[in-house]
Amino acid sequence: MTLCVILAAGQGKRMKSPLSKVVHPVLGIPMVIRVVHQAMKSGFDKPVVVVGHGRESVIPLLEKESIPWAVQEEQLGTAHALSCGVKDLITDDVTVLLGDVPLLRSHTITELAETRRKADAGIAVLTTFPPDSSGYGRIVRKGNILSEIVEERDATPEQLSIGEINTGLMSFDGSILPVLLESITTDNDQREYYLTDAISIAGKMGIPSIAVVADDWKEVAGINDRIQLAEATGNLRKRVVNEHLRQGVIIPDPDNVWIEESVTIGDNVSIGRSCRLSGKTLLGDGCVLGDGCVIVDAVLPAGTVLEPFTVKGWSGNR
Repeated sequence: MTLCVILAAGQGKRMKSPLSKVVHPVLGIPMVIRVVHQAMKSGFDKPVVVVGHGRESVIPLLEKESIPWAVQEEQLGTAHALSCGVKDLITDDVTVLLGDVPLLRSHTITELAETRRKADAGIAVLTTFPPDSSGYGRIVRKGNILSEIVEERDATPEQLSIGEINTGLMSFDGSILPVLLESITTDNDQREYYLTDAISIAGKMGIPSIAVVADDWKEVAGINDRIQLAEATGNLRKRVVNEHLRQGVIIPDPDNVWIEESVTIGDNVSIGRSCRLSGKTLLGDGCVLGDGCVIVDAVLPAGTVLEPFTVKGWSGNR
């Protein structure tokens, strides 16, 4: 049996929002639901989502899709949150994801777990090299074997110079996870149970931990404020638009169109500047959308031509 636990209990103060951070949408879909969908696409039937702060806005989204959830009543750290999600379940593998990493792809989740199994390691940590490593835990390793993960507030000047960071996504050998969780203490600056402490604990037990590097740091970037939310939405929008361009859709100004992933576009379709396509929209073959069209949950038959209201040559009342 394998288990996926998605941690989504944090408060997200920097979002400056009354809602839980993980319900904010990225290209039209709440970020935690995006992570759930990718977990399911990678093979996990029912990932467990750990909720806490603002759960009244998260739980309805999960219940709508029949996704199980667990409550972390007190936010005592990531190790404590994982304990709430795992409870007394006995599993072969446990994959830990974060509800605020919305651009994560399913194949990255699969690679993380499969690499750990092939290496016969106790833990695999997904790492990356962002342009700016500030704010993240640093990876300390020899070769591919991890020594520890040091949170920034606890790091030495030398450790702060390390460019490889912890994304927070991890895969565990389920047979050792209970012992690791029981051994984690609050001996740190925040007085919290850090899941990252499992690395050094496993090392002392003679159990190796390895790094799995994500090449695209944007894919595994977490969202902490409105700026990062906008950046993630922009990155995903560009990813979707580029895929349509590869399929032959005519988009003269790709930087200024909004196309959600739920939209279906036929062959030889042309989309003008500043268009927005949302929901279950379907464009038949040969459709032409003029500049500024907004299409939501609509089906346009093949050959449809839409030209928004346009004023030409008007010089005012005479």
